[in-house]
Amino acid sequence: MSLVTSSHKRCSDCGAAFECGMGQDQPCWCSRDFAPVMPLPDPGADCYCADCLAKRIVRSQPEKLKTRL
Repeated sequence: MSLVTSSHKRCSDCGAAFECGMGQDQPCWCSRDFAPVMPLPDPGADCYCADCLAKRIVRSQPEKLKTRL
């Protein structure tokens, strides 16, 4: 079994550099930290950094939940 190492990526929203761990023997940070509510990237977009992903998750939640966060 060959393991893919993490890759350097740029956030589709803000351009910040971050490490993507998809394809490793452990799930990437995004699927560990955000899996239950993680939105899919916009068509043609790539991954988001942790800050932008968190903001997208908040924006995708119903208004009732936003007031609790």
